[in-house]
Amino acid sequence: MKARTFEIGSQEYKRDPYPTLAEMLAQGPLVRMKYPFIGRFWAVTRYDEVNELLRDRETFVRDPRTAGLKKGANLPWWFPRSLKPMTEGMIIRDEPDHRRLRSLVEQAFVRRNVEQLRPRFTAIATQMLDDLETAYRQMGQPVDLVAGLARPFPLAVICELLGLPRADRPMFVKQAERIANSPSLVGMFKMFGSIRRIMGYTREQIAAAKRAPQEGLISALVAAEHDGQRMSEDEMLSMILLLLFAGHITTVHLIGAGIYTLLGYPEQQQALMADWSQVGGAVDEMLRYLSPVQTTKPMMPIRDIHWHGQPLKRGEKILALLAAANVDPRRFDDPERFDIKRHPNPHVAFGAGTHICLGLKLAVAETEIALEQLLTRFPQLELAIPRDQVRWSRQPGTRGMETLPVRLW
Repeated sequence: MKARTFEIGSQEYKRDPYPTLAEMLAQGPLVRMKYPFIGRFWAVTRYDEVNELLRDRETFVRDPRTAGLKKGANLPWWFPRSLKPMTEGMIIRDEPDHRRLRSLVEQAFVRRNVEQLRPRFTAIATQMLDDLETAYRQMGQPVDLVAGLARPFPLAVICELLGLPRADRPMFVKQAERIANSPSLVGMFKMFGSIRRIMGYTREQIAAAKRAPQEGLISALVAAEHDGQRMSEDEMLSMILLLLFAGHITTVHLIGAGIYTLLGYPEQQQALMADWSQVGGAVDEMLRYLSPVQTTKPMMPIRDIHWHGQPLKRGEKILALLAAANVDPRRFDDPERFDIKRHPNPHVAFGAGTHICLGLKLAVAETEIALEQLLTRFPQLELAIPRDQVRWSRQPGTRGMETLPVRLW
């Protein structure tokens, strides 16, 4: 019997992915998948094999050039050449380039310590909740928690981290939101225009930081040096775009879908509200249970191999299906159960190995702040529509809410 090719983009899947993920896990450690605009590829499902794939830097690589292919061979034919700097980032680089870039970026992140910035992030969330409450009291109608908090809060944090001039932030946020809301083919081509505008603006900010350093990550990236090496302008640009896309979109979905999930488990919500020391465990379980980023970036073997019974050709696309690994019953007891007290919880929502997400502490801190500020202020928060009518984001490769109408009691 021919193996099934799985798709994970439908509303049905995003509403309840667990039967599909269980079928994938039962089929084997590798399954065939299909993505819009990208096509078919191999996905690794099981927890142990996902970790093996992500940690094996000798066999599997991210840059086509490391596998002896042309640069950009892993990009679709329609990808604009003008967005070339996006292919220079550390997320798709191999050693030793990846290690060099990560060392430089980590230096810059150290200067913008997340824990030191928590009070500022809390103040941003508080102001957004003030605005949401004002709108709710004035209109007497439900408000959208995605539009009012889950989306603008991470964007405002990124603006703060980068050190963007306050006068420029509305423009930056507007373009970023266009990028975040472009799941269709037409929307994708409109998105390219927004990316170009952000790229042009970011180059101006890099140039300004070289002339007169300011507080913020852009100036820190300009100043970062490791073993006498610095980042090129394209590498800095790519890192800033990575922070915008990965850092923003991941956290939007984690906050929105995390709140939606918690509202479906009132006993666990009450337990959390009674003891906020549990918030770290709650966010970890949201990451495992939801997998806001469902897959990693494509990888490829550097030679023809047989891997877990499957022949793979040099350069053939293979990626880790984090969503399946996070509900693998071989690693997690009763994996389809949401439990904020689950311990241990070694989820792979941020990946694993040398490419583990650099911004994981930031995403966790933002979500902890959003949860505590929201539920402390509105302890009777409730959905304004039936759960089965909530729309999930159409963004490929993610799982989060498109909208989340709520009443702020």
